[in-house]
Amino acid sequence: MNKVLFYIDSMQKGGANRVMANLVDYFTNKDFDVILVNDIGPNDDYPEYEVNSLAKRIILNESGANAIISNLKRIKKLRKVILEEKPDCVLSFMGPPNVRMLLASVFLPCRKVVSVRNDPNREYGNNIIKKFLTNCLFLLANGCVFQTEDASKYFFNRIRSKSTIIVNPVNELFFNTPSSEIRKNIVTVGRLFPQKNHKLLIHAFSLISSQYPDDRLIIYGEGPLKSELKEYARKLGIEERVVFSGAISNVNEELSKAKVFVLSSDYEGLPNALMEAMACGTAVVSTDCPSGGPKYLLKESNAGILVSCNNADEMAEAISVMMNEEKNELYRERAKKKSIDFLPETVFDKWKKFLFEKK
Repeated sequence: MNKVLFYIDSMQKGGANRVMANLVDYFTNKDFDVILVNDIGPNDDYPEYEVNSLAKRIILNESGANAIISNLKRIKKLRKVILEEKPDCVLSFMGPPNVRMLLASVFLPCRKVVSVRNDPNREYGNNIIKKFLTNCLFLLANGCVFQTEDASKYFFNRIRSKSTIIVNPVNELFFNTPSSEIRKNIVTVGRLFPQKNHKLLIHAFSLISSQYPDDRLIIYGEGPLKSELKEYARKLGIEERVVFSGAISNVNEELSKAKVFVLSSDYEGLPNALMEAMACGTAVVSTDCPSGGPKYLLKESNAGILVSCNNADEMAEAISVMMNEEKNELYRERAKKKSIDFLPETVFDKWKKFLFEKK
């Protein structure tokens, strides 16, 4: 039986964490011996994704005021876990876990694969020294998984030559959810963090809200910026038209009832929420943000409208286009057609082949 070890900082609800949970579930159900390693465990303040009970979960639990010491302890513990578990392959997600995994597995015989889930300029740094050091470290990896071609351009050709591009899988639930006969409201899904730039969306909505008195902007997600965003909506005079609905479990049902989904992020890898909206057959608008995920999903297929980052006027105009019934139906059909590429079995099969069959 092949053994695979997955490593990510936590299983708190976020895009990369969701993909990790899905991968753990897939490989466990395919009778692989699966170990999931996290830096931190469950936290009452931040809900987690459910982890397949048949997978072995190990929490490193190393944190403290001194980040350098904490990271060194995590690397040491992770190396001990890898030595004891003897996995055939180790896969890590996100910036800091990728760095720690590559350092922890130096000279160990397992296949080492890292996955870049966001704009590498943001995750690893865009100055010459940080970029050079990151590339040198990534030479230790046996393989690298990118979500977009743009993200891969950050790395040496030698690293890119042993890499592949794999999109995120979207749960079949989103494909199978019946579309509502009546579509209403503009929605977004994402943690209330600076990266998601919800202020841009709130501003854009304020510019056109009077034109659509029966529709609201509904924001799904939790995070530290909630109070600040509510105050921003109040200052713009639309506090009664902007609804903060928190984290929900029935995202598929809400997306299937929405008229327009909007992603306002400053940067993304391959945004899960955007892909899930497309799978639900919802018309989508997104910023054309680095590292090219939305562009990869929407531009060639014309499955949605891309707008410039931090341009509220452009975003408002794009939303208005999507509010037109004829245009809305056209873009819904295109989004649904493109989403076939995200079917889980297709995506997971690519992961299995890259982790265990690629030499």
